[in-house]
Amino acid sequence: MTSEPTRQAYATSADGTKIAATVTGHGRPVVISPGALNTAQDWQPLADALAQHCTTYAVDRRGHGASEDGPKFDFEREQEDIAAVLELAGSDAVLFGHSYGGLVTLGLALRQPPAAFILYEPPVPLYGPVGGDNIAAYEQLVAEGDHEKALAFGLRNFLRMPDEAIEAFRASPVWTARASMAPTWARELRAIDGFGDDLERFARITCPTLLVTGELSPPVLLETSRRLQGALPDARLVQIPGHAHEAYLTAPDVLAEEVRRFIES
Repeated sequence: MTSEPTRQAYATSADGTKIAATVTGHGRPVVISPGALNTAQDWQPLADALAQHCTTYAVDRRGHGASEDGPKFDFEREQEDIAAVLELAGSDAVLFGHSYGGLVTLGLALRQPPAAFILYEPPVPLYGPVGGDNIAAYEQLVAEGDHEKALAFGLRNFLRMPDEAIEAFRASPVWTARASMAPTWARELRAIDGFGDDLERFARITCPTLLVTGELSPPVLLETSRRLQGALPDARLVQIPGHAHEAYLTAPDVLAEEVRRFIES
């Protein structure tokens, strides 16, 4: 896999916020809404793998990367941001949401169904709050300016990562970048907790949908995707063997093949 030429595009959201997207490749457009603690840059390996088949628009969600942030956060504003990029990409664009970004796209799809839909382990809170009472303590660490300590706290208390996994993450090259996004995580966790657990509402999303899971992902995310498959009228589920929640980084060629197969089916 080689690095493909990219260009930066901008869409103006409904509230005037400028939203950036990194555009790669040629072919049918795919608009990617990344998860929490992610930017468009994290999705470049997948964009490169898809470049001969698709034009990817990897979004920097508001407050991330090259995008602006609005004066007041609201989950619906996030949806409007993705809607603005979809308009930029064209009416046949495939909408791809990962993790928290998948919740953003699910909310948008209820209001504005896409031509086709890909969801990678959206954390619908079927089993109770993800952030809950721990958000206040997390925000205190952010307010004190200790973003690395806040990130470790969040990984332990929100994602239930064991200490040895957190220390391995701390030694990885992406740790500093993830810690720099700590200030926006609390508001995203509140949005997750407030998303609701009613899956029946998604019966209104009738477009072709691909649900992606990683074999090694947390069981709660796997079960959530399985239940979503039952709620969506035209959905199929695929699993990436030997990988987890970040196959766009760890197995971009494998994930790209699943995306290509879905788009061309």
